[in-house]
Amino acid sequence: MELRIRHYSKNKWPLHGVLIRGNSIGSWLHELSVMGIALGDADAYIVPAESGYSIAACLILTKSKVPDIGKNEYLQVVDELLVIPERADIFPTLLHDELQQLLVSSKCLLYPGIGLVPLIETINWAAYIQVPQMINHRIQLPVPGIMVPRRIKSFQVFSLAPEEALEQLELSFPKREGENLNPLNLLEKLRLQAYRLLLKNSGPADQISGVNADSDLIKKIRRDFENLESRNQNQIDRLVNMLKSDPAEALKYAIPLDEAGNSRGESLSGGMDWTKRWLDFSLSRSAHAAGSGSVNIGERFYELQSQYIQTAQALIKQQQFQKAAFVYLKLLKDYNKAAKTLEDAGLYSEAAAIYLNYGSDKIKGAKCYEQGRMYLEAIEIYKELKEHEKIGDLYLLINKPEEAMHYFQKTVEEYTVKHQYIKASIICKNKMQDMESGQALLLEGWRADRDAFNCLNNYFNNVGELSQRQREISRIYKNEVEPGDQELFLKVIQHEFGKQNELSGFIRDLAYRIIAERIPKNPEIVSELIKFNKKDQELIKDIIRFNAG
Repeated sequence: MELRIRHYSKNKWPLHGVLIRGNSIGSWLHELSVMGIALGDADAYIVPAESGYSIAACLILTKSKVPDIGKNEYLQVVDELLVIPERADIFPTLLHDELQQLLVSSKCLLYPGIGLVPLIETINWAAYIQVPQMINHRIQLPVPGIMVPRRIKSFQVFSLAPEEALEQLELSFPKREGENLNPLNLLEKLRLQAYRLLLKNSGPADQISGVNADSDLIKKIRRDFENLESRNQNQIDRLVNMLKSDPAEALKYAIPLDEAGNSRGESLSGGMDWTKRWLDFSLSRSAHAAGSGSVNIGERFYELQSQYIQTAQALIKQQQFQKAAFVYLKLLKDYNKAAKTLEDAGLYSEAAAIYLNYGSDKIKGAKCYEQGRMYLEAIEIYKELKEHEKIGDLYLLINKPEEAMHYFQKTVEEYTVKHQYIKASIICKNKMQDMESGQALLLEGWRADRDAFNCLNNYFNNVGELSQRQREISRIYKNEVEPGDQELFLKVIQHEFGKQNELSGFIRDLAYRIIAERIPKNPEIVSELIKFNKKDQELIKDIIRFNAG
């Protein structure tokens, strides 16, 4: 029998073979790599040329069709026995047993120009491939880069510690040596202090310690005292005038005022000198250059206080907020004003530091951190204050939903313990997205008679679809309304009836039923019929007659 192949319009058998032409093992391996065929996943055979003395190609048999073979050729596999070109058929047509009997070996290739080639021995790739010697290399991985997110989920600012924030509130001013403009020297200060004590402890105006007031000694003392006092007071005038004309320079000589008496009290160095007290305008610490003792300025205290306030207000208008804060904090000791000035200027971290360190106002400090998007700092303060709902809100802002839910749940529990069921349900509904738990809390409030009307009213409002709301009204009346609760339930559905929607007829019928059941115990309830039939004049007359009878 002569077995031949002929052209056919389509492939009758699976394309599980590939023919790679050429006689180079290197080119065969390259083509296998391009086609994505692993050496262990296919059988490879050498195909000799027709003469039998050279190699024509490499035959690859796979378990399934290779999707992309590039420049190579598909082959059909007939009954796992005979490999022929694509779009070809064998002639004559043979059954499997006949084909197996005809072929001496288990597999053969029948190809034009090559002939019938038995496929006996597969290629042993290991005999032709030399594995390169492995060299141990130490791989050093680069530092992971910074991933740029496609979408910003939260934004926050990390604040310095309050002490560090105050340290940063130093304005840059020239620092010079302390200068002295005709001050009282130490001896004159001691003499002025002694005169004050003497005059303070003296008796009538005409006698001082038993000495005649008209004596030359007393007159000399008084003249010296008035001279010293005048020189001392002149320094206040000079300071006030400089505050008006050159506040930035004047503040360097400014005297801190303390209505508790710390800056007005008597001391050994009670006179005011004209020495710079502030080398810079730090809000974090006292930066005294000189004159650290108490200063007695007598009745000029209020005049100087008023001038300080005017100076601070002028600095605010000039948008020199830090200088204004310096006046309030260091000179006027008005900590709240100092912090508020910084807060209004958007210096939230510094304002929070003053609220916390000077005013001990944790709530305002936390709000400043929150305004400045320093959420972690605000959260820590709110934790101390046990403001759990606020903590949950801030955790949501920094995209930490698990922590937020934990603190929202704490808030719900706190409201529930206080029987504030409506507030608890709002947290569940709006912040925890848990409508089911919110509705359960409202029903609990109805059952416990804790703001029962509003609890049930909110319960029905939360049911959006009218058909579902009708079912809920029926279910609640059947299962949750005791005889003593009927009149309160009537008020709830009266509120629903006022919405004038598709449920109006159903609610009116239910109201009639409730009123009919309650008339024996409360005849006056019949007047409630008017609220469900406001335009029925005959009904109004009937109700009046019923009540009169």
